[in-house]
Amino acid sequence: MTNSPFSCRICGMKAHGTHFGAVTCRACAAFFRRSSKSKWINKKCQSKTGNKARCFCRPCRLRRCLDNGMEDTKFQYGRDLNLPADDNPLVPSISNFVGRPEFLLFCDSKSSGSKIVIDVQPLIKEASRLLRNGCATPLRAESQLKKLTLGLKVMQCDLKNVKCFDKIGKAEFLDIIEFYFMAGVKWVSHFDHFQKLDQDLQMKLAQSIWNIFIKIHKCSNTAKYRKSNSIGTHDQKILRNMCVDREKVKFDFSWMSDYPQHFVKKYMFTHNTYDSEIVEALIKLDPTDVELTYMIAQLCFEYAGKRFQGEILKVTDHFQQTLSNDLHHYYTSELNRERYLKRLTDFMKINKLIQKSIWETRPHRELGKVFNVLKTEFSHPEMFEDTGFC
Repeated sequence: MTNSPFSCRICGMKAHGTHFGAVTCRACAAFFRRSSKSKWINKKCQSKTGNKARCFCRPCRLRRCLDNGMEDTKFQYGRDLNLPADDNPLVPSISNFVGRPEFLLFCDSKSSGSKIVIDVQPLIKEASRLLRNGCATPLRAESQLKKLTLGLKVMQCDLKNVKCFDKIGKAEFLDIIEFYFMAGVKWVSHFDHFQKLDQDLQMKLAQSIWNIFIKIHKCSNTAKYRKSNSIGTHDQKILRNMCVDREKVKFDFSWMSDYPQHFVKKYMFTHNTYDSEIVEALIKLDPTDVELTYMIAQLCFEYAGKRFQGEILKVTDHFQQTLSNDLHHYYTSELNRERYLKRLTDFMKINKLIQKSIWETRPHRELGKVFNVLKTEFSHPEMFEDTGFC
């Protein structure tokens, strides 16, 4: 066995290079990698001759590797060409995702699958009755903003004894729509200027603002719930005055889409963009009932005005001007707060964030319509603009 520096320190053959701390051939390097933690490290020489200098049994070969400075700490891992599969698999092809072969992919999608038509005419009739009758009891308040605040207080829930959804399916979905649409109608009916409008115009406004009312009502109640409930988590939200725990509640989207459930769930949750930031901002600012009412009214009326323009824009601008004057009086006369611009600016930032979430999710909704993600249709589609429900 030669001790040439260009020979393997273990077997004496031609060396390949430095492996794990010693100059060795590839065979000895591979042997050491396989055997460094094997049973041979504790075995005695297997040769019967007793000449350890010339013996090349496995225990002696391993001992020679260690004596020449080879260390298992110098092993390198994760360099194989066959890397483990990625935890995030590739997105399936469009044909697999849509569930249609490629030669049918660009056919008229309306011809496949039946739509589920949801008739909301009874809901419209009940809303019309409420608008005709106005508030159930006469209201006494110092301003129009205070009257709307009274309407908001009626819908407040006991956040210390909130029940939780076990599942959300078709029945719960329709119940949420009914709850918020009627809540929006009852709330805006507390506004005298709204009561003076023609009933057709009242209904048009009510149908356009209820979905905006959902978002800010959900976020504000969630903020109050987290503030009053120390064990609340970021997966919990207050919807329809009940708690929705995304980790525990069972969602059933099978009635509204033929797509895989997890895809539909992701699609529906895209409409909750910025909800976490909105809730955190509301917790930090902690608005009073009057301030929260102004935020809701400003957001709803500005949305309706931008959506319809024309006469409705003039009406909603007048509404906002009246409520702005009432808010100024509230700050200066009741709170003795002459400098409130910074606080008002912070509230308007939240409203702009809500508006941004609506604008940014519109492309998702349009794409969803192209691929027929949802198979739901409503008898009054104008009522569900920007809701993501159809």
